[in-house]
Amino acid sequence: MTDIPIHSKSDREKNPLERQQKLMELLSQETRHSIIQALLGHPKTLASADEINHFIPSKSKKTVGEQLDVLVEASILAVYEYPPNKEKRGLPWKFFGFTEYGADILGDFNYLKGVPMARAVHQKTRKPEKIERHETAPRPPLPEPVRATLRLDDEE
Repeated sequence: MTDIPIHSKSDREKNPLERQQKLMELLSQETRHSIIQALLGHPKTLASADEINHFIPSKSKKTVGEQLDVLVEASILAVYEYPPNKEKRGLPWKFFGFTEYGADILGDFNYLKGVPMARAVHQKTRKPEKIERHETAPRPPLPEPVRATLRLDDEE
């Protein structure tokens, strides 16, 4: 599943549709799809593992963790660290977010059209104090190309 090339080389690909099929398979698996939706709904599009798990209650933490690893290996997501939070009890310091490649793929597969709905669901979902604390915790900025693709600057 994670042997999908990071960048398409259409001129060298024997079957460009094969790459599309692999990406569709990668993105449409139930847990991975839910992870993507949880991240798209997050106000900063950058969430801790606990935040993501909160929005996927039907799956175990282990399952969500395994699928996060698959998305990281496929370069759809990256782990963004915020070392200042390491010293603060109760705050996450590792966050999952889209890579530039991942954001481009989401655009190519029309995932970004659902962002307003995902944000509305996220905002209306009741969250325990721990998840509220995680959601408002300081975090690193996403790379500018990712911010631009996800149109994060338009909302601030």
